[in-house]
Amino acid sequence: MDFRYSTEQDDFRASLSGFLQDVAPLAHVRDAAGHDPTVWQRLCTEMELPGLHVPVEYGGAGATLVGAAIAFGELGRALTPVPLAATTFAIEAVLRTGDEEQRTRLLKGLLRGEQIGALAVAGPRDCDPSAAPVHAHRDGGRTVLTGVCGPVLHGHIADLFIVPAVTDGEVMLHVVAADDPGVTVVSLPSFDITRPVARVELTQAPAEVLTAGSADDIERTLDIARVLLAAEMLGGAEACLAMTVEYACNRMQFGRPIGSFQAVKHICADMMIEIDATRAAVMYAAMSASDDHELQIVGPLAKAQAADTFALCAGSAIQAHGGIAFTWEHDVHLFFRRATTTKALFGGSRHHRRLLADRAGL
Repeated sequence: MDFRYSTEQDDFRASLSGFLQDVAPLAHVRDAAGHDPTVWQRLCTEMELPGLHVPVEYGGAGATLVGAAIAFGELGRALTPVPLAATTFAIEAVLRTGDEEQRTRLLKGLLRGEQIGALAVAGPRDCDPSAAPVHAHRDGGRTVLTGVCGPVLHGHIADLFIVPAVTDGEVMLHVVAADDPGVTVVSLPSFDITRPVARVELTQAPAEVLTAGSADDIERTLDIARVLLAAEMLGGAEACLAMTVEYACNRMQFGRPIGSFQAVKHICADMMIEIDATRAAVMYAAMSASDDHELQIVGPLAKAQAADTFALCAGSAIQAHGGIAFTWEHDVHLFFRRATTTKALFGGSRHHRRLLADRAGL
């Protein structure tokens, strides 16, 4: 398999990278409180990021998941404060589990940036019929949900939620409008100040079940989310390495750059080795995602590999930067925060390695 980007993909990545540097540098990220509506609208209308891998018949660009992975990588590198992950995962859930009418109706606003979606799944128990915190039942001819889910990425600004709920002993995905009665959204403190989270409390909240999905479809939705999060974390890890190399070349100690010291060289080399391995895993996962059999293996594999690499690179960057890295003013702690919180999404690395072993029959 050829892991090189095509000329078109390289041009797209360069264009998006330049755009993000212009409109959302790290100095701006600190002031955006996790969401910049202007940048988000431009990414939706000018770059069409939410619909990159969505079929053309639903208003998407019709590209492969590789294009979406490139976009996630660049936004992860820049820590761009927009709800791309939350909305893209909601879009994938509708694509996988909605019927034709639901796809046509629900995707339009999400793809245009007119609505913000959020997939209300944080960990393994949310989709476990024996432990899921939200339950569905019929009430006067309509479906209503009761329970609590969270933390939900960008839940405080979401217009609709895709919520897994138990009905008749099976978990199915439901669409819940944020402004419906019975829906209460509570902002939560987040360790990652660039990506806010919220708790969604449902009390007899009206919901629309996504009727075309099965348990396998929900798992494949989460596997796509795992691949895209892995791409995002790869971008963050690469940013940590770039910051560390630049600092090591410019920071003088004992009359020479600290990058000339063996210990610092080893730190950078270890980061590069892990990044190279992760890049191969992420690109293979994105290229293989159209095959559901491959996806169930590469999804947890890429997520676990990228999470550990990002955590290593963020921690190593702090170590190489020394005392300045522990200050609020320096940007490296922003990447450490993102690495820590993203690693925990959908379960930590240990969970994903166990999931991989179970699926592979090991």
